Amino acid sequence: MKSPAVTPRDVEREFRADEMFFSTTDTRGIITAGNGVFVRVSAYRPDELIGSPHNLVRHPDMPRAAFRLVWDYLEQSRRSVAMVKNLAKDGCNYWVVALFAPAADGYLSIRFKPTGQWRDELTEVYAAMLAEERRQREAGADEKTGMDAAAALLRAAVRARGFADYDEFMRVLLCDELKNRDAVLGRTGGAVVRPLPAGAELRGNDDPARQRLRSLYRHGTQAYASLSRLYARLDEFVALQQTLASKAGFVDNLTMELRLAAMNVALASARLGGEGQSLGVISHHMGDASSDVAGVVRVLTSGIQGVSKRLRSVIFNLAAGRLQIEMLLAYVHELLTATAPAEKDRSHHRLIGLLHQAFDRSLERASTALHELEDSTRELNPTSRDLGRHILALHVAQLGGRVETTRVSEQAGFAAVFTDIGGQIDNTRGQLAGLNDALDQLDSLARETPAAARDIAGSVRQMEREIAELGRSEEAAPAAQTVNGPKASLTAGPEATPRSARKPGRTERATILV
Repeated sequence: MKSPAVTPRDVEREFRADEMFFSTTDTRGIITAGNGVFVRVSAYRPDELIGSPHNLVRHPDMPRAAFRLVWDYLEQSRRSVAMVKNLAKDGCNYWVVALFAPAADGYLSIRFKPTGQWRDELTEVYAAMLAEERRQREAGADEKTGMDAAAALLRAAVRARGFADYDEFMRVLLCDELKNRDAVLGRTGGAVVRPLPAGAELRGNDDPARQRLRSLYRHGTQAYASLSRLYARLDEFVALQQTLASKAGFVDNLTMELRLAAMNVALASARLGGEGQSLGVISHHMGDASSDVAGVVRVLTSGIQGVSKRLRSVIFNLAAGRLQIEMLLAYVHELLTATAPAEKDRSHHRLIGLLHQAFDRSLERASTALHELEDSTRELNPTSRDLGRHILALHVAQLGGRVETTRVSEQAGFAAVFTDIGGQIDNTRGQLAGLNDALDQLDSLARETPAAARDIAGSVRQMEREIAELGRSEEAAPAAQTVNGPKASLTAGPEATPRSARKPGRTERATILV
């Protein structure tokens, strides 16, 4: 059934920076579950959300190409991040930063309030994309052509802001927005993860499911505290990744510059005939040294690229994992502090499991990348130092060339060539010193962090046991009933999809973002 039209109003729905919400969908984007904050912010009743396409909350200011990009990631079983403007039932709008991930039988989307610079910038980009889609449509182009043209504008905007691609941009977007949100909460005294109030601790003490929820919350907060200590070092990982990226670019250009310098010396010495014979020998040595440098540079560049890739994985997964465990704890807190009777909590085990699984996968990816970093940096250090030795040999040849220039008639021209080579060598030494410092820092950081990851893993395993026990507690309890049978609430879980008549008749995918 088609959703009723909502007229947008230029009014923003307010929600706090410490509030988070999530929803799950099937593979077509049909809403199957979510939490209470989603209900309140969207202004829809739970029964209006369950079974409806997620484009129920699509705002007309959002270009379709932005949603297609998210789907492209999800259909490759990859997570993605986007900033989205949504439309509530009463016409209000609300912006979110959303992390999308594949989940059992569908997808999971976790959202929080944007507080950084990217909202204003993306508002302009989205407006340009939307205008392009409209222009293509008015020109008679099909929908795909319009989205392709709008997506090209997005890629151009990302590159114009210094990012290699959308992958790099979305990692920065997530980290920046989390960092800004933390700063806002720090100034206001807010917190995403809060202690349980005394009333929640006392309510339902005789209910096994609630006891398990409280125990899960305690172990979850322990894991969150350990992860936060590791996450606090994220800036170090980001700085090192940026340093390695700049060094990789320099090292990659080094071979060409040195070979060109050796070629210039060889050509100049050939013009001198017998007078340039000694300089010809030096140019030969410089050519050999340049070839040696080229071999080491190939190994070093490949190694730096591998380390950078693992660093990017650490950065993204630490940020994603922190957001996911925050959502898990916020949801459990929401359940434990609800005023509803305890038996209504007995349908949430699957959702808790999905949230925990998403967090656990991110943590596992981060831990794997950290262990690989430790091995990779250990291999890179000797390679970098080997390059230093070859540069020293090149420096010796350069000094010999400067001496020989005093014995030839075209001293000024040769002196300038060898002065340029000397400048390149000095620059290379400085760059290598910076690279070695970065590798030493990375090696130290990589050796320290796996221990912290193991501490987190211990709490995570305990959480898994609590979730398993929670499931058994729920199986032993009678299912909550309504007059019309099993209850249909927004938190009924992905296995419950009432109002199936509302699903689109076409098999084309619905969009999780819209």
